[in-house]
Amino acid sequence: MIPRPLPARWMRLLAVEADLPAALITLARHAPVEPEALSGESSPVLTPELQSRLNRFDALAQAYQLWWPTADAAAQPAISPPDAPLALLDLALTALEAWQREAEPLILQEQNGRAREAEWRLWAELTGALERGGGGLSALIGQSGAGFGVVRGAIFVLPREAEWGGGELPGLLMRLVRGPEHGFLLAVGPSESLEGLAEPVAALAGRPLPPVEGLESMEEPLAEGVPSRLEACRAELARLQEALREAGERHQVAHWIRAVHRLQWFFQAIPAVEAGASLAQLEGWVAPGCEVRELNAHLRRAGVRALAFLSDTGPGSPPLVLVNPWWARPFEIFPRLLGMPNRHEVDPSRLLALVVPLLFGYMFGDVGQGAVLFGVGYAWRRTLEASWLLMTGGAAAMGFGWLFGSVFCSEGILPALWLHPTSRPLDILAVSLLLGVGLITGGLVFHGLGARWRGHGLAWLRHEGGVVVLYLGALLAFFTPVGEALAAIGAVWFLLGNGLENPGALPGRLAHLIETLLQLGVNTFSFARVGAFALAHAGLAHAVVTLADLAGGGLSGGLVLIVGNALILSLEGLVVSVQTTRLILFEFFVRFLGGEGRAFRPLPPPE
Repeated sequence: MIPRPLPARWMRLLAVEADLPAALITLARHAPVEPEALSGESSPVLTPELQSRLNRFDALAQAYQLWWPTADAAAQPAISPPDAPLALLDLALTALEAWQREAEPLILQEQNGRAREAEWRLWAELTGALERGGGGLSALIGQSGAGFGVVRGAIFVLPREAEWGGGELPGLLMRLVRGPEHGFLLAVGPSESLEGLAEPVAALAGRPLPPVEGLESMEEPLAEGVPSRLEACRAELARLQEALREAGERHQVAHWIRAVHRLQWFFQAIPAVEAGASLAQLEGWVAPGCEVRELNAHLRRAGVRALAFLSDTGPGSPPLVLVNPWWARPFEIFPRLLGMPNRHEVDPSRLLALVVPLLFGYMFGDVGQGAVLFGVGYAWRRTLEASWLLMTGGAAAMGFGWLFGSVFCSEGILPALWLHPTSRPLDILAVSLLLGVGLITGGLVFHGLGARWRGHGLAWLRHEGGVVVLYLGALLAFFTPVGEALAAIGAVWFLLGNGLENPGALPGRLAHLIETLLQLGVNTFSFARVGAFALAHAGLAHAVVTLADLAGGGLSGGLVLIVGNALILSLEGLVVSVQTTRLILFEFFVRFLGGEGRAFRPLPPPE
């Protein structure tokens, strides 16, 4: 994934005004924070008027929360508290009490309906059990509780696994049947004998099964009538539940429940706030990686009566943060020389961690001098901000020193793994130009990537995509006919992409194309100076060795070598550093980096 700057997150900090300084100090010590404004004081935290309205809400919740829509009782910390909690509670209570007036009759009907549905479900289970068992006593069910002179019938509901241990009672005909969920004891006999069943049935956690309303008036058989009555009862329950749902939506019950829950969470999140205490509000930005739970945890551990809220959006354009691994952070100094990349521009720091040492080492290839630079950077790593640049540049110089066979200007100590620069200067120049082509092409591609992030990717392909193909084709044309074909494709691409959209603007676009190609050519040949400085470094090294030989060797020759290497390290090292910076800024960055973003500047913690 190509890195780009990340926007900071918007923060609101609410604190008891006496604790505001301690809250800001705590945040500065534990989280990068950039304050912007201190708002005016709010009303007291929890007034008697607020408490009375919250009590009314709790009473409603206790009575009706079973019929309220599901709402998360824990507010999201990223949601800001209301600016006018009293007004919010008044609106919420008005809506909820209006819902209560409409919903109460429906709730009463639903409760009665659920009771009837439970009774019909028991009768349906018993009917099914008797049908599976072959009937027998099923003719008595419809008349249960009805008199037959001195003979009566009764049905008792028992737990599913209950076993009747009372034996046969005198004068009673009994039968135990089991359904999927319950057991049923059917008994027929004189009234006084049936009354004797009450105590043993209660001992089994059973109860009588009374006839449900509408059972005695059924004309169809029980096996057909009971299931139809159960389905009708369930249909009525579904109608009542739908009516309750519509009433909840009409009065926005879920919205107001969540709003009040967030308010309750807010009042509970700042513990030990005295009655009548006022809050102060601080606004600003925090680093992208900060989480609201961590911020509030730091505040709680510090004993600060404050609460932080975070949001991914805030007023205006957010400040930006370059997020890179440790080895790439020192190279952020290069894009910051032009300004902060905006959020739709590539952050080139990770690429520069490779390119900058490569350019420096190519121009300053010497094992011994590179080792000195690396050692200086390592020795000053705790005090010098650019120490990592010295160390990586020195390491790259050592690597190219092996390739060039140069150690403290001498080419006779190590064999060259590749070549001696002065022996094949054209190869040195060609490689430097190849490096330039790669960097410039990368800059053009990064520009297109930024256009895509801005939502203009297709427009860039139409207007500028052909330029990249034309540039590469023109360079390849020096070596192969394929380059000429590629350049022709790029030219046609450019003409079609610009001419079809707006033919009248094509002359101006052609002038822009010619100017762009000239600039690309100049930028490309500017990288020839990389090879030129590599040759100059080799020439200076050869001059130092020649002077040392003319000094006659020994102590005087060694002194010449020391002084010569010191001069090259101090003077040419500075010049090569400047040239590397210049190539990065004016040949590479100019293609894609505007530097118009706003850098995130956190508040330094107190010492």
